[in-house]
Amino acid sequence: MPRTAIRLEVLPAAYGDCMLIECPVGRGTWRMLVDTGPDDTYPVLRSRLAAITPNGAGRRYIDLFVVTHIDHDHIGGAGRLLADRLLKLDFGDVWFNAPEQRRVRGVKEGQALAELLGAPGIALPWNRAFGGRHAVTPAERFLEVATGRGLPRLTLLSPTSERLTRLFKVWERELAKLAESHEPKVAKPLTRAVFDPDLVALAGKATAKDGAVANGSSIALLLEHRGASVLLAADAFAPVLATALKSMALHRGASLPLQVDAFKLSHHGSQGNITSELFACVRARHHVVSTNGAIFGHPDDTAIARTILHGGSGQTLWFNHGNARNRRWGAAPLQARYGYTARYPAELEAGVTLALKAAA
Repeated sequence: MPRTAIRLEVLPAAYGDCMLIECPVGRGTWRMLVDTGPDDTYPVLRSRLAAITPNGAGRRYIDLFVVTHIDHDHIGGAGRLLADRLLKLDFGDVWFNAPEQRRVRGVKEGQALAELLGAPGIALPWNRAFGGRHAVTPAERFLEVATGRGLPRLTLLSPTSERLTRLFKVWERELAKLAESHEPKVAKPLTRAVFDPDLVALAGKATAKDGAVANGSSIALLLEHRGASVLLAADAFAPVLATALKSMALHRGASLPLQVDAFKLSHHGSQGNITSELFACVRARHHVVSTNGAIFGHPDDTAIARTILHGGSGQTLWFNHGNARNRRWGAAPLQARYGYTARYPAELEAGVTLALKAAA
């Protein structure tokens, strides 16, 4: 039986993202943490990280911590994480993009990073994989990130330099948003009618593309290990991902759409980020939605319809929270009609875990 090559834990991070990825390497485990969710979900993340077995020095090691962008639902718990000395965490690298004028050399550079993330007084590695420069792709392309023999293969798909420059022009404004209140809004009540949507009509609905500057700066990447693969899209723009995937396919001599094992849908399943054009470039056996639906009401029905119709046959939809809105997609008649499976957490606030098998 093939062994697990990638273990993807999608923690219950309220309306945000927080994922822990583990890959077997040699006799050990390579770990990547992607985002932290909002600050009030930090206890869930802390509990999970505390379960990591310390090394001989009594430290817990995360090979790579990716802070995809500066929206609160992705970065909100970073300060609490980094300031938590009792966890005894060490990081091999931290990917995070900030304006050049904030950067200085050496230890002070890592201290500047910690301050930006809300944990002053400590030093961190910062974008070592990129020589201390920004984590960006060449225009309309992708970037293979050097790792090491036997380690997971990482391909950066977003952001482009252009998208990051747009963020830096409004950097102070976007930083100020992190201090704003993020009290969940009351969701609109659902009708009691039987949920029997016309997926073709839903998927074909005209919707505006996401134009949020911070989302456009998202660090999105493809992780591959021992024949398994997961696309971690953060809140990246669909056209940026599609262009990078096309370029990567051409470079590798692969046909479109690229087949991956798992695809963490961009922007929590927003219709502005999940498009049929994107699915012309990539399809997956598993599609993951990370949100409890608070504040923005994600995932959008239109995005889920597009995923079911265009994301690949026999797929599984994973939701890291179960609620009245997303459980409609678990209706047995819908699953049977369209040939997909819907999965939800076994327990309240448990999140979901995908074990992606190595190629035989």
